[in-house]
Amino acid sequence: MDGLSGVHASPAPGPLLGYLVAGFVMLVVGLAVLTLRRGRLPALASPAATRRALLYAIVFGLCSASFSRVIEGALLGRDHSPWLLALGDVMFVTLALFAWVMVLAENLKLPELGFRGGRPGQVVLATLLGLGGSALYAVGPVRALVAGHAPITSDGLVFSLLFATAGSALPEEMLFRGFLMGSMNGRVRRWARVAVPALVFTAVRSGRFVPGASLAPAEWLFYVFGVVLPLGLWWGLMRDLAGGSLWPCLISHAALDFCTALAKSSP
Repeated sequence: MDGLSGVHASPAPGPLLGYLVAGFVMLVVGLAVLTLRRGRLPALASPAATRRALLYAIVFGLCSASFSRVIEGALLGRDHSPWLLALGDVMFVTLALFAWVMVLAENLKLPELGFRGGRPGQVVLATLLGLGGSALYAVGPVRALVAGHAPITSDGLVFSLLFATAGSALPEEMLFRGFLMGSMNGRVRRWARVAVPALVFTAVRSGRFVPGASLAPAEWLFYVFGVVLPLGLWWGLMRDLAGGSLWPCLISHAALDFCTALAKSSP
């Protein structure tokens, strides 16, 4: 979901150990602080739950931003080293575990987060609309894959699959459209329930890349306001349209990230 398939940059140095260590330290310390029991856990649809969801978002954002600095070359498609892709695989599994620990620590039920069905017509329509929105940003990567411009490798396939599911769609949808959006049910207006998670999602995802030598400021601004923010709003609308089911968001989010990552991670 990067929208940056046209970015060309000079090769960068190997992974930065400091960012790698910082990412794991922030993850461990953040989870340790957030999972300390301080009385009874709040109900999902409550101001206290919203505050805790925002705290989890801060920890997740700092951790994922640090990890992204390390594997930035792979995410931007300018480094296809098998060892870098393998390191990314470990990071993606770690982010998925973060989401699972959050669910257990907050005693959240998966149906509460949107892992449930709904009216078949609503869910199918929302899924198709979600995939349609994602397809607008996946045209370039899909075209490159179909034309054979990005040969698929086993390392790239595993990297892309884990990124799209464990490192991106699953933890982000559980946190933003699941926990955060669910904590606002019945308390705020409909537009705010969609817009606030989308804005927090945008703030977190904007840290995946930073403007500089690897990415021009104009390209970063397009990524933030032309890709991440519209999709964050769109996926929130899709959950609302699906009657609270998270599946349309998960499917379209994972499909887009898989296509873009596969086109970039293969030489």
